[in-house]
Amino acid sequence: MKDADKASERRRVPRIEVDFPVTVSWKGKQFRWKAQEFSEYGILLITARKELVGEELHLSLILDSSQPPLDLVGMVAYATDVGLGIRFKNVPSPDQTALRYYVLSRGIGKPQS
Repeated sequence: MKDADKASERRRVPRIEVDFPVTVSWKGKQFRWKAQEFSEYGILLITARKELVGEELHLSLILDSSQPPLDLVGMVAYATDVGLGIRFKNVPSPDQTALRYYVLSRGIGKPQS
């Protein structure tokens, strides 16, 4: 079983497919990676930096262009052949609400018509 399959079995909620840039800061370096999957608890970023598994990263996400970016901390939980799975840590309540709203408004938990 691949690492990604194991990770999906442990997820609390499903992820949605996304395509937006994320600014990542780690040990004084800054990267701009693309988000591929997203949930209110974590994100899959496209990158070849597999050595970052277990590292804490700072993430800046723009979920709504009319709002300031969300600045979050995440732990790299696993690597796949396409990128890194990051679990958000210690998310403040207002930011957790924004994450939940973003996911719900794009289909997860949304009533089917």
